[in-house]
Amino acid sequence: MVIRMTEGQAREAHKLVRKECCNYKDGMCIVLDSPCPQLITLSLNCKWFHHAVLPGNTPLYVEITGDKGKTKPCVACGQSFVPTGSRSVYCPACALKIRREKAAARKRKQRLSITL
Repeated sequence: MVIRMTEGQAREAHKLVRKECCNYKDGMCIVLDSPCPQLITLSLNCKWFHHAVLPGNTPLYVEITGDKGKTKPCVACGQSFVPTGSRSVYCPACALKIRREKAAARKRKQRLSITL
């Protein structure tokens, strides 16, 4: 089944290819040794882009594929994200922030408990 994108979705996908795809270099696909097929069409035809790059942009991924079953809402901010594991509850941005806050609280508690 070929997934067709609108012009706006294709523009966002092209930006994502240029910024995030590890197989893209100077307009060429390193694997195919030809122009990047994802940049010259409005359909979703590159498997690498579909499975590795596109899930990184959750709103675009859900908009293009319509697959809302793989996304979860972030507990902290409410934005939907594709979880990396079954226990993921935070989006990547909030996960970093929450991890730092918990580490700071843990160290603060440790420093208070030390008595000389």
